Order: sequence, then C-alpha cells, then structure tokens
Amino acid sequence: MRMLIGSILFILLNVITADARKDKCEGKRDIVFLLDMSGSVGKRNFQIMLNTVASIADNFYIGPFNTQIGVDVFSSSVKTAIKLKDYNNRYYLERAIKRIKYEGGMTNTYLGLNHVRYNSFSYVYGHRYHAPRIAIVLTDGKSQHKSKTLNAARNLKNAGVKIFSVGIGSGIDWSEVHGIASTGRKRAVFRGWSAKVQNFKELSKTSFKHQITEVACSVGSVIKTHDRFDGLRVN
Repeated sequence: MRMLIGSILFILLNVITADARKDKCEGKRDIVFLLDMSGSVGKRNFQIMLNTVASIADNFYIGPFNTQIGVDVFSSSVKTAIKLKDYNNRYYLERAIKRIKYEGGMTNTYLGLNHVRYNSFSYVYGHRYHAPRIAIVLTDGKSQHKSKTLNAARNLKNAGVKIFSVGIGSGIDWSEVHGIASTGRKRAVFRGWSAKVQNFKELSKTSFKHQITEVACSVGSVIKTHDRFDGLRVN
C-alpha cells in the first residue's frame, strides 16, 4: 500500500513539475537588470524591486544553454551585484538577487547605462557570443543628468542591446523613461519596451511581471528540448 501511495505521489509530482516547466521561457539570451537604489527609493521599496526581479527570473530556464541574468545597481555610483556568469542555478540566483544590499544616493542613471555597455555585457562578465542582450532598467525618479542619460541609452542601443525601461511613481520624467527604451520616446509604449507603474507595490502584480517576461522572452534564440539545462533544477 505504501509503495502504491509513493508511486502515485511520484507521478503527481512529475506532472505538476512538467506543467510548471511549460511556463518557463526557453531560448538563449543575456539579461541585465539595472536597478535604481537612490535615496528616493528607500530600503523597503528596494526590497520590493529585488523580489520582483527574482520572481521574473523564475520565469526563465537559467543556464549556459538558456537565459543568463545579471544585476547592476546605481545611485551616486554604479556596481555589478551579480554577473551574467555567476549563477547557472535558478534557486541560488533568486536567493542572491534578494540579498543585494541597499545603499542610497543620487540618481546617476547614465553611469549605470555606461557600466552595462562597457562591463556587464562583456565576455569577461559572462556574455556569450551571439546571445541577444537585453537591459531592463527600473527607476523611480528623474536622473541627475537627462542629456547624459539619453546619450548613454542611445549608445547602448547602438551597441545592439535591447532596453526595457520602467518608470515607478509620480516623480518620473516620462520622456526620459521612454527615451531610454528601445525604439525611443512614446513609440516604446506601443511596441512594448517601456512601462510605468504608479508605485512600488504594482511591481508585484502578475500582469507587470508577465509583461517584462513576455517581451524579454520574445528576444532570444530557440533551443532544442534536449539542450535544456537549468542548473540542478532546484525549484
């Protein structure tokens, strides 16, 4: 009887796991999240942002044959918290994202964008040759230097990187947010490369996370099923 129950539970577990994996995004792409951690964000809201990024990461197969994810943070300065090459396991990646420390400071968005171009998508940091590059920017305020920000975004896009830009709250300069995004200005909204949310709580909405996942998943090379690899598959 115990063997029968055990067999049934094993079958059910595999069915549930298989169904869950159907919703994961396949394909090879390198994604770098560029997160605003300036003083206006605050520690609590920054944690909401991190939880959202971790949740979005959970929608992808992670590994050398699938999606790689890195995270940069910016305020007065910029630094890489997680390199593309750091994690081939979704569980440890999500845990590392949630543990990124908040610092505060100014909103030097252009420094973050330049860092992404020069460092985060470099081969040294783990970028793979021919893998599509996607930068996802989340910010809650006007940058200190709008012209420098738009110029840095333009250079990043000219380098072949797709940019998804998210503005949070009422203190945003929407022309700047749309200008950062791929296609630029208001056309980015209609083509799905920019988004705005009223507050940080809206980042946790399934519809918002699905929007980013869907756009990012649309960019990437398709892989065969037998090439699938997701670390140790710890879920």
